[in-house]
Parts: sequence; structure tokens; C-alpha cells
Amino acid sequence: MVSASLILIGETGNGKSSLGNFILNKEVFSVSDNPESETKITRGEYSDDDNNKIFVIDTPGLQDAEGTDRDHLVQMIDYIRDNPGLQGIVIVFNYHQPRLPLNIKTLIKLLCNVFPGVDFWKHVALVWTKFYYFLPLNKKEKRFNMINKFMPEVLKFVNETNGDDSIHTLPTFFVDSNFEKKDEFSCEEINRLITWVHQLDPIDVEKVVKADAVIQETSEETDIRIIKNIEGNIEHIKTEYYKRNKQIYYDGNISYTYTDWELYDEECHDNILPKELLEVKTDHKTEENYSKTPIMEWRHSRGPLWGLFGGGSSYQVCVGYTETKIIDYFERNIKIFNDNSVEKEEWRKVDSKSITRRL
Repeated sequence: MVSASLILIGETGNGKSSLGNFILNKEVFSVSDNPESETKITRGEYSDDDNNKIFVIDTPGLQDAEGTDRDHLVQMIDYIRDNPGLQGIVIVFNYHQPRLPLNIKTLIKLLCNVFPGVDFWKHVALVWTKFYYFLPLNKKEKRFNMINKFMPEVLKFVNETNGDDSIHTLPTFFVDSNFEKKDEFSCEEINRLITWVHQLDPIDVEKVVKADAVIQETSEETDIRIIKNIEGNIEHIKTEYYKRNKQIYYDGNISYTYTDWELYDEECHDNILPKELLEVKTDHKTEENYSKTPIMEWRHSRGPLWGLFGGGSSYQVCVGYTETKIIDYFERNIKIFNDNSVEKEEWRKVDSKSITRRL
């Protein structure tokens, strides 16, 4: 029966495989001085001690935040999901390179993303390898200063990424993982590490979400667009509902992209607007009336006594006509409303003129 199960993760060259061999007390993981990672896939091995069975999972070393590192991260998370019972996650650092590189930050972001909740970090420890047994005492004592300096940086990043400030410390161990020269201090540290793992409950793999080593988080954004069109006194309103995904990446910077907006719903309704005067037009017309008036002249005729007594007669003769044209000018207002109705006022005469000519 397995009494302790843990996974080792960290940068290439930090000595994960050597640490795994040290913990299992046998050389089962390939070790090399080559800067290229010897471990190509995530795999686990059991110790030979039936009374204290230990299961150690070795992982490919991280080299950068791009390329195959992403595949290794996904592979590691999938291995955890597919192998229930894992208790401890050990992040391995090089004692001589006390730094928090980008790929480890990427790893922490990924862990926060696929292991929701702060309880996950109760399963995480830090191990500093290459804490050589032959180091002078003054250099070994510097580990306390290193913890005081480095731990706040790690915790700050974890808390910022996790969104919770309740994580105050992480278990820390210092090991010279030289399998052939096991010093007493390193053995004690390994025993402390195993004891720490013993008291942990297995990670609840049902809470482990599917890993995506490129996209840290996908959130949905929505947009409501209102289109209005007025016809007469009817306002047609169309409401369109759009959504898109915002994808945030693990790259150490604020980096994200958006998918295209997608129309997923729409609503239409009409509003009857109050009657409203839109425009007043003035209409014009003219009316013409004609009349003729005769032109009369007096004429005289001679009678029998015309010369002596002035006799004769007078009469009128029409010698022509005068024509009078009367032009009347009218106008009226036409009111146009938003419901397409029209109101026409009565015609009113606004002017008049006459023209007379002789026919």
C-alpha cells in the first residue's frame, strides 16, 4: 500500500530526477549533466520498501514559457487527473540560483487555474537541490536569508494569482541529492519531506479542471445593441444580444485576445409614439374671373329741319368692349403629422388684382 505519493516539477537542470532517486533510494530516473532534460515524459516509480511504499512522479524539465513546455505542463496535469491518490506537489529549485523564472510563474498560474481553491496549496512544497554537503557552514547558513528573501516573492505571486491572501508559507527543504554521497542533513530533510507528504490527504482530482497550457482563463463578455427605426408614429425597436470570449494567456504579461462577436438572441417590439406635428406647408392657388363692358358712344342723326331748327335725334352706339380680368390669390396651411395624417385648412384670400384691356 502506498503511504506517500508526490510529483516533482521544476526547471531543467535543477535535479528533479536525482531528487526522485534519492527519495526512492534507488536509481530509476535518468540523470545527466546535459543541459537538455533527460526526462521526456511524465512517469512514476515506486520504492522497494513494502512497509513504507512511496510513489514518486518525475516530469520533464521546464526550459521556457513557450514550445514544448506547454505540452509538458498539460501532460503533467493530465497525469495527476488520471492517477488519483497524489498527495504532494514539489517544486524544485537550484540552491545556487534563487530566482523565480518566467516558466515557474507560468507553472504557478497553470496550477492555480486547474486546481481551484486555496486548499490546493496545502499540497505544495519547495525543495532546494544542490545543497551540497561540502558547502562551507557560512554558505549553508545563508539558506535562512534565502527563505526570508525568496519566500515572500513566491507567496506574493501565488496570492496574486490565486486571488487569496490566506497562504502564508510553504514547506521548504534543502537537499544534496547526490545519490552516491548521502549526507546526514539531506537524509533528514528527505525524511521530513516524506513525513510532510504522509499527513496530507490525496488531492481531489474531481476538482481538477482540464488543463490548457496556452489559455489561462476564458471569460465571456456580452454586448447589447439596440437598433431603432421610426415609420410614422411607430418606433420599431430591435434588440440584439451578442457574446464573445476573452482569452487570457500564460505569458507573464497582460495578454489576451477576443473571439468574434456572435449573435445569440434578438427581440423586436414596436412603440406607438404620441401624435406630433412634423411640418407645416403652405399651399397656394389663384382664381381668375373675366367680365366685359361695352364702350358706348352717342351718335346724332339729321332730321328734316336739321340746319334751321337743329332737328334730328341722338342715340348710343357700342363701339367696342373693355375686358376686366380679376385675379384672386388664395393660400392655406397643410399640417403633416407623424402618424401620416394631414390636416388642410380652409382657403383664405390673401390678395387680388385686376387687369383691364380694350378688346
